[in-house]
Amino acid sequence: MKSTFYLLPLMALLACGKAEQGPAVKLTLHLENPNKTANIEVYDMSEQLGHDLFNPVASFPPDSAGIYTITLDSVDFGIYMLAVDGKELSDVVLYDGINMQIKGTIEKPEELVFSGKGAGENQFFTDFKALPPSGMNEIVELEKAEFIQKLDSSYQAGIHQIKKADSLNTAFLQLGETLLKARRGMYASYYPIGRSRFSEEEEIVLPDSINAYATDAIAVAENGLKTAEYRSIVSNFNRWHFNDAYKKYTEAHPDEEIGLKKYMEMKRDFILEEEDDALQEYLLAQLSLDAINYYGDEAVALVYDIYQEKYPDSQFKAYLEAVNKKWEKLAKGKPAKEVEGTAPDGSKVKLSDFEGKVVYLDTWATWCGPCRGEFPAAKVLKEEYKDQEDLIFMYASIDSDKDAWEKFLENDPEFKGVHLYMDGAWQSDLCNDYMIRAIPRYILIDKNGNIANVKAPRPSSGEDIRNEINALL
Repeated sequence: MKSTFYLLPLMALLACGKAEQGPAVKLTLHLENPNKTANIEVYDMSEQLGHDLFNPVASFPPDSAGIYTITLDSVDFGIYMLAVDGKELSDVVLYDGINMQIKGTIEKPEELVFSGKGAGENQFFTDFKALPPSGMNEIVELEKAEFIQKLDSSYQAGIHQIKKADSLNTAFLQLGETLLKARRGMYASYYPIGRSRFSEEEEIVLPDSINAYATDAIAVAENGLKTAEYRSIVSNFNRWHFNDAYKKYTEAHPDEEIGLKKYMEMKRDFILEEEDDALQEYLLAQLSLDAINYYGDEAVALVYDIYQEKYPDSQFKAYLEAVNKKWEKLAKGKPAKEVEGTAPDGSKVKLSDFEGKVVYLDTWATWCGPCRGEFPAAKVLKEEYKDQEDLIFMYASIDSDKDAWEKFLENDPEFKGVHLYMDGAWQSDLCNDYMIRAIPRYILIDKNGNIANVKAPRPSSGEDIRNEINALL
């Protein structure tokens, strides 16, 4: 009893002396933000599949002074995205133990300044430019021997940069080596294709030791697939290899007509039969996303259903489900989301201004060749319906250069219709609300302001677009 009497105060003292454990991750953001009430969201990029962001890890409002404080109890090491109201702000490297400050402006995310615990990794991530994807257009100008020398020297320079940063998080440095190997493999895989086009040589053959770099890149898939950059690289591998196989097939079967069904089956089967097991889950998920976004129900049934059966617990499952739900809101008969842009005269114009009329909305840009290629047919189509007052032809530009848009219209005075300039380009509300990730894109709105077809036929489709328009008038 006496021992217990003396132990109780000691236990109480030990309990009182234990420090309260803080959050595993803390980010404090001082941002110049025009929208003082906008939430900032955190997305785990290992779970993201396409351009749109879904299923944030957490969301935080600003305090009364406009400062954001992000606290997370624990995170898996990796690349995360900070977004303001769903619009990308910056990638950040996160792991337990980070206590970092970020300062800058929403309008210039590339100028954000990092300080505190974790700043070193994030600055390194920003500055790590060894073998950048943007450099692939330059390598095709090099002779083979010069290319090999540059590839190996650039890789060694990247390794040296990583080793010099040995004070940084170990998992982060391992990820850096993974991405460097993937970049090297991408360069080695692309060079024969790009060089052949550039120099008009029939075939470029690299040594086996260089071709092996692509295999080295695939060998680190488990770590690499957590990042969007690595996934983009292996998507390129798949595209190049499939295009080669597709070309050989069509040359061997010149009389066979390959429709959408056959094409999607070929892409699906190529992934399942030819690609490395480590890549199949991601590549099938990506193909499923393409089917959902671009190709329609038939393609979805050919790909997505098999993906779900083969990978019921996939890391991309929630993402694809979220994409499907967003498309459901854009189904025929659903209310059209508002579209607002700036007319050439500077006035604001809205989709709702044309309530009671059918609207054929064309999303385009001056730099888009296929968009411009549709304009002759668009002019013919508009001329056919010139006496139809209940039909509006609306052209929404997502150019980032407003001057280019204005100059284009000035140089083509015969290009009539309701012209709008959309602020934000690919990040505009139009692109986000209507899931526009490729242009041209056409949308039909009925007289009641409801969606008739969110993936309407092109002007050059002949009777297809005319039948759909006529059915709405």
